[in-house]
Amino acid sequence: MSEAHQEITDADIAYILENPWEKSKGEWRLANPSERQETLQFIKERLRLTETEGYSKIWRTLGNEPIALLGGYKVGDRRYETFLICSRHMVQFSMKLSFDMRKILKELSIKYKGCTCGQYAVSGQTEQISWFRFLGFRYKPEGNVGNNRYYEYMAPAQ
Repeated sequence: MSEAHQEITDADIAYILENPWEKSKGEWRLANPSERQETLQFIKERLRLTETEGYSKIWRTLGNEPIALLGGYKVGDRRYETFLICSRHMVQFSMKLSFDMRKILKELSIKYKGCTCGQYAVSGQTEQISWFRFLGFRYKPEGNVGNNRYYEYMAPAQ
């Protein structure tokens, strides 16, 4: 999934971690400065993985504040995983970003025919399940790990 990458700085990630969207709080360890530092390092490592065979994107407000960070990286033969973390601005921009993400998946699926892209999520709320379905992901309970539910996007083979 090699694509041109946008500049994403430690300050961008720190902003999101310090100003998280309510739904991101349940997905990421953000309760105290120590957890936020661990999460910062985790995200930085995942972003490094996107550099070799992956994809990353950051959305910003008109004032240049980070809205959300999306990354996808290779985990196996024709298998990728993705992550998403959002700032409080996601409340205002969720529809636009959802349509952008669906478009990104469709565009990348043309290039990566037959590949899968997995996403883990803590919540199993109906709203979240509908959102994953809107993006084109399917719930795959056999991939669950602990409280993390597994969703998968399958790029058409043709």
